[in-house]
Amino acid sequence: MSGALNYLVTILYTLPGAVIGLVVHELAHSAIALRSGDPTPRRQHRMTLDPRRQLDAFGFASLFITGFGWGRPVYPDPRYLRTTGQRAAVAAAGPVANLVVAAVFAITLRIELVTSGIDLNGFSTLASRTATGILVGVLLQGFFINIALFIYNALPLPGLDGYRVIRELLFTTVPRLFLWLEANRYIVYAAVIVLVVVLPEVTNHAINPLAAATVGTATLIVDHALLPGVTPIFLGLPNLFQLVGT
Repeated sequence: MSGALNYLVTILYTLPGAVIGLVVHELAHSAIALRSGDPTPRRQHRMTLDPRRQLDAFGFASLFITGFGWGRPVYPDPRYLRTTGQRAAVAAAGPVANLVVAAVFAITLRIELVTSGIDLNGFSTLASRTATGILVGVLLQGFFINIALFIYNALPLPGLDGYRVIRELLFTTVPRLFLWLEANRYIVYAAVIVLVVVLPEVTNHAINPLAAATVGTATLIVDHALLPGVTPIFLGLPNLFQLVGT
């Protein structure tokens, strides 16, 4: 399969899980903010599963270009969220929602595998030609992309949910650290880019932190929790590097 075709197929299999994951992620932020007393999400019509309200055009496109994307951010009003616990809960809601969505995909996948008799060991999504095989591929990729979204958003990097949670809980303890990270966020981003993009290339992919964090985590969950002893073949995250593949 050519690189261009492989890229297109990966996008098509990733699309359902990505849309559901991003929409539920942003809805979870809104729901917890509303429950904490902030009426802003309702005023901004964010209490909905409508993708047009929850998806960010640039962030959604970025997911299929770079493998990293985001939805339309929810901005709670700090006047209503007076405690650090409330603010931390709002920030944590998105990544937790992705874990819940991943669990739904995983349970549905297990049911489909039991009823269809498909063996996930050695199963190749790209080689699937039957409706059942395609459905298994969509469920497998939906599970994977939501694990990836959880991991991405849980990272303690400025601008991400994981950072917001830690900042709310620990800012008064080490304020200088957080202020330094925010003042030098572009240095931090550059270091991360080197780690996840450059390092795999210079080591001929012997060291690939991004794949280890996403594919590795998803594989471990399947192997130890969903289907013990089974090692699935994930498509990975769609990105433009696939266009130069063969």
